Amino acid sequence: MTSPSLAELQSAITARILENDDPSLLDEWVLVPRGADPSLRFAIHREGYPARISSSLAEAFPAVANILGDGSLAKLTDRFIDSGLPAEQNLNRIGRELPVFLASDPLTRNVPFLPDLAALEWAIFECFHSETGRDFDPATVGTLSLADWARTRIAFRPGTAVVTSAWPIRKLWMTRDLDRSEIDVDLSDRPEQALVYRVGFTVETQPLDLLEAHTLERLLDGVHLGEVMTDLSEWGVEPDRVTSFFASWLSLGLVSACCLA
Repeated sequence: MTSPSLAELQSAITARILENDDPSLLDEWVLVPRGADPSLRFAIHREGYPARISSSLAEAFPAVANILGDGSLAKLTDRFIDSGLPAEQNLNRIGRELPVFLASDPLTRNVPFLPDLAALEWAIFECFHSETGRDFDPATVGTLSLADWARTRIAFRPGTAVVTSAWPIRKLWMTRDLDRSEIDVDLSDRPEQALVYRVGFTVETQPLDLLEAHTLERLLDGVHLGEVMTDLSEWGVEPDRVTSFFASWLSLGLVSACCLA
């Protein structure tokens, strides 16, 4: 029998663990001690896989996990797996689709803030694992004219994000280390917009008002500064307000460059 390639072997093992696929071919490829049953050995991995995913989700979404409790998180994990996991099987990235999945999960009927809370936690998780980026050099903008500024895009440090919600998600996230019996968040205290950014190896969050959140979201999407300023002026927002936003972002170290494009 021809030996399989590494890719073929990995594909067969994945199918065996995730789908309980036909074992005949894989059993011919994998050597086990005399008298051992390959099916029992693969069963260990197959039955342990949901527990590993649940553990990964609990690490990436500590507030969601704490609010749900172990039993509900395990059941959520089973439903998440049954729905079809992302093609990328890296356990560190397995929760990427969870916020979207939660939007249609039965849990959301009773805990409606879960998708937004999960979105905030995933933004925090991604920010923590992002590159540090570069420091802003004021000399690079010293010669820009007003026309240049209108054509400028603001580049922010990797991991910088804005999460907007109809719920007090930042306050809910801050309950992640509390005993479940101690969680007491006024759900009428909303909406809430949260800024996520990194300082060294620490991820920080802070509340934003709706106008600053909208402005920052547009710039993070790569919209020219001039277009953003035009939109804001039509709403009656004074340029000095945006200038104060920019000064705040600089002080927090969020801005990495201003790029003419």
